Amino acid sequence: MNRLPIALLAIGLLLTAAPSRAADDGAGPEQCPATEATTVFVADATLRRHDGSASRITQAHREAEAKGWQFEDLAVYTENGDLQGFFITYTRPHPCNG
Repeated sequence: MNRLPIALLAIGLLLTAAPSRAADDGAGPEQCPATEATTVFVADATLRRHDGSASRITQAHREAEAKGWQFEDLAVYTENGDLQGFFITYTRPHPCNG
């Protein structure tokens, strides 16, 4: 099993979970965003019939949903006319809204 989508999902989760530090200008408390988002890359698997792109995308969806993320968007990535993979964006309510 290719661990690249799992690693990218984990990195995305870590990056979006890091708190942002804004300069304190005395304007009042920081506003909490309503949602947070992460994007993962799922590589194309056209040459491997037993582990196709559809099953990889389904697996990415299952892993994200288990962590509370909801599917938001999918973008196809091509290079020189060849399918390379898919960028999948997930969203969830920001933790400070909990």
